[in-house]
Amino acid sequence: MKQKPLLARHAPRCPGGILTRRDFLKATAASAVALPFAQPPTVFAQAASASRVPRSVTGLGLCPRYEFAAVRRVLGRMFDELGDVRPLVKGTHVTVKVNLVNTSAEDVAGVPLWLTVTVHPVVAQALGSLLVEYGARAVVFCDQLPFVSIEADAFEGYGFKLAEFNRVMDQRARFENTRNRGRHRDYALVPVPGGGELARAWEVNRTYVDTDVRVSLTKLKSHVSGGVTGGLKNLFGVPPSSLYGDDLQAEPDEAAMGYRSSTMHNCTHRPRTSVSSFTGRSVEGDHGFNVPRFIVDLAAAFPLDLVVIDAISTIQTAEGWWLGSMVSVTRPGLLIAGRNPVCTDAVAAAVMGFEPDAPDRTWPFVNGSNHLALARRRGLGENRLKELETAGLSLEAARFEFQPTYRRLAG
Repeated sequence: MKQKPLLARHAPRCPGGILTRRDFLKATAASAVALPFAQPPTVFAQAASASRVPRSVTGLGLCPRYEFAAVRRVLGRMFDELGDVRPLVKGTHVTVKVNLVNTSAEDVAGVPLWLTVTVHPVVAQALGSLLVEYGARAVVFCDQLPFVSIEADAFEGYGFKLAEFNRVMDQRARFENTRNRGRHRDYALVPVPGGGELARAWEVNRTYVDTDVRVSLTKLKSHVSGGVTGGLKNLFGVPPSSLYGDDLQAEPDEAAMGYRSSTMHNCTHRPRTSVSSFTGRSVEGDHGFNVPRFIVDLAAAFPLDLVVIDAISTIQTAEGWWLGSMVSVTRPGLLIAGRNPVCTDAVAAAVMGFEPDAPDRTWPFVNGSNHLALARRRGLGENRLKELETAGLSLEAARFEFQPTYRRLAG
């Protein structure tokens, strides 16, 4: 592990692109003649090992409380250490996928959700104000939320108030609930480069593709299925409830607000997308196999330009209040940021006291596959600590050991 507060070394962005339904069906038909649409996992591993995977510096910053000026100052210093965030966003439209999870009506033993489960609004405001200062033309904060409204009022229960954001963002902020197609005419059909392992393509709200820069703003947590939650796991909220939700019957439903457990965790139901977008290689009932692979298929289809992780106050052992007494509040007092999501999440896992290249079915990935290692083998980024660099606070100074998630027993 090297500490190097210099320019980040990152690979150029390579978007997956957008397909029409006709394009997708043509590609599927052509691939059926030559070879299976999605390459086997062993092919991905061989392809990635034959070339150098992308690497970038990850910034670590000490920030003990949610005070706007302090958070903004620490984030600004970290972005300067990364070296290329300012030119990245100048003159662009930025989409920030925020980690707000599946309701705003709960807490953890009386502790508010923004101190435990969801991104704190102050971190989002500080990030937004810096993006505007760097020249962003507009910044959209989005997530799919279980509320009828697709407008800004859906975000208020999470502490995200549009007027407060625009006050520090020169009126360039917008919120969008992406649980369905929203204000757009249609969905975007985005292929997974190389065919994907469990998903050939994703059909999503166009907010995630009609943009110049994608940012993942997330909360650092343990995760029962994924081991750890970082910038990559945050992408799990991109597929909309209207096409992938648990409460769907035979057809898509623009009014749907359900989660995607049966579709993307246990894989007992198929999505109601306009094309056959899943490969059929999921394992029914094995969330530890399915969730990590869907994470990587999402990361391949929606390349991230920047990851910011709120690790000031959070929870450990699991990812949400729905796991009851299994979770507890912890306060690392940190912010983490980087240009490559795999590198950033790997450093974040090390901050938590975990080995980011740990074998499958061992802690912290005790219930399934290591999605960071899967992402490296897919060629998305480096997860081995000896190959990574940090800026700002050293990894040793930043380390704040988390309790790992529990082993989930069958049945």
